Amino acid sequence: MRSFRLAAALAATALAAFIGLTLPGSAAAADGHSAVSAAKPAAAAPQAVQGAAASAAVSPQAIGDCPSTYFCFWVNLNYGDGPGKFSGANDDWSDYSHSTCASGTWNNCASSGYNHGSSGLGVEVWNGTGYTGSSACLPKDWSNSNFANLVWPGTSTSFNDSISSNYWTSLC
Repeated sequence: MRSFRLAAALAATALAAFIGLTLPGSAAAADGHSAVSAAKPAAAAPQAVQGAAASAAVSPQAIGDCPSTYFCFWVNLNYGDGPGKFSGANDDWSDYSHSTCASGTWNNCASSGYNHGSSGLGVEVWNGTGYTGSSACLPKDWSNSNFANLVWPGTSTSFNDSISSNYWTSLC
């Protein structure tokens, strides 16, 4: 009986890992900076960004510059100047430097992006640090070459140059 319980516990653990119930514990920015991921805030279920349907094709350069398991973003539209790359949760994009951004950091600097995650999770992005303000959920394989064409759900505020935090979620 004890070996059956052990086998069942091991099978349950393997299944949980396989379906992605454990999330990455750290993030790596393009500069290799790491941050401890923050706990997901208790909030309403995420909403998909208006116009968030995956674009027909991501440019070959964007795919080549964005490794599997990352959410990648660029300073300019059409995947220019970047990418910044996050594989985990990040509650403050101003912790990650990028010299061509007006603030000198990735905070409020993304103009195009691609969710190249491989776990099947979406990436929830927020227009405030600490997972505050408006949010949008970008499903796996979502991409957009021009964030100026998007608005935060329930607002008329442009998505362009306004992302400040992110985490991965299965709710997209």
